[in-house]
Amino acid sequence: MPNSVKKKITNYLINILLLTVSLCLVAIIAEITLPFLKIRTIEEAVYQARRPVVQGIYGAYHPQLYYTLQKNLRNVRLFYPGQLDYLVETNGQGFRGPDWDLSAGRKNVVILGDSFAFGWGVPWEQTIGKILEKELRKTDPSYQVINLAMPGWDIDLIIRSLELYKDILKPVAVVYVFCPNDLLGSIKKISDTEYDIAYHAAPGDEKNFQAMVARQQESYWSWDKFRRKTYLKAYHARIFRPVFSRRIRSSLSVDKAPAGFDFAPPIAAPDKCTLDDAHQQFMFYCLNRLRRDAGSGNLYILDTSDKSILYKKDSPDNRRWIIHQFSKGNTGVVYIDFESYVRNTPDGRKFFLDYDDHWSAAGHEAAAALLWNRWKNR
Repeated sequence: MPNSVKKKITNYLINILLLTVSLCLVAIIAEITLPFLKIRTIEEAVYQARRPVVQGIYGAYHPQLYYTLQKNLRNVRLFYPGQLDYLVETNGQGFRGPDWDLSAGRKNVVILGDSFAFGWGVPWEQTIGKILEKELRKTDPSYQVINLAMPGWDIDLIIRSLELYKDILKPVAVVYVFCPNDLLGSIKKISDTEYDIAYHAAPGDEKNFQAMVARQQESYWSWDKFRRKTYLKAYHARIFRPVFSRRIRSSLSVDKAPAGFDFAPPIAAPDKCTLDDAHQQFMFYCLNRLRRDAGSGNLYILDTSDKSILYKKDSPDNRRWIIHQFSKGNTGVVYIDFESYVRNTPDGRKFFLDYDDHWSAAGHEAAAALLWNRWKNR
């Protein structure tokens, strides 16, 4: 090979090496600098990647419910600087709260739902279930509120949890704290009127779940885990990608709220939700299952919404209108429109954690007050 060609190749490789080193130095400098800039949207994205996910760190495989939390956890601290700091304890069944008192004469009220009802980010004493229990016991000490909520569960597992424990708990009332993403799971229709909502354990499910929990431990390290938690990844997701993606820009946009309010006002309840028929039919089926499983007691359904929905204008395809419609046609079903309440509150953001869509202590308190008011006047 001629020396001139060798020299050109050598120069080319040196330039590539210099470019690579330069890019690495820029990335390192950016990763060090970005935290000092305190750009809110980037800080939120970093929080979403780094926050302690209780079911990921302390989850336990369950053959009927896929997972609960590990049993008998004590003083487990979930902490993220400036955003999260709360303790979680579980009972002998793997649910949040103390062991259930199953003695005769207890009047059990069951709380169902996902991370909102679970009380993500909030001390146990400040959760909706515990607040409701305190009010109920002022009228009758035999009341006990039992929390069957679990972060990450979809509506199928929420229903399964009640069906699994209803004969033991014999609830006098059921409270379903509905989150719009409860419907994000797959819809498995098995006939014109029936859906399969059972958890069908596959041979590798337990092993795979245990491996997932192992990857969530602080001691576990991988390049992918490191990359996902970097400020550069957050910058790419919140600053760079929206420039080139209309869909992402739309998802991050905020509709204008009236002066003094954090969110756009609610619309009047429509006669019918305009969400697609497949999701409506599935949700009606699920709500009917809950109504049946609640037995002779009332079924209270309280929607949560979250800031990603609240920052958009209210619309007839909002999933809470399905619950509104269902409650009108079924005696013993009480719907509590928490989203409209939040939209009508001037400082509605106070009901949610800062970097998180979950309820704050103020949100749990407000939701419990609305629930208690309907309970007293039922």
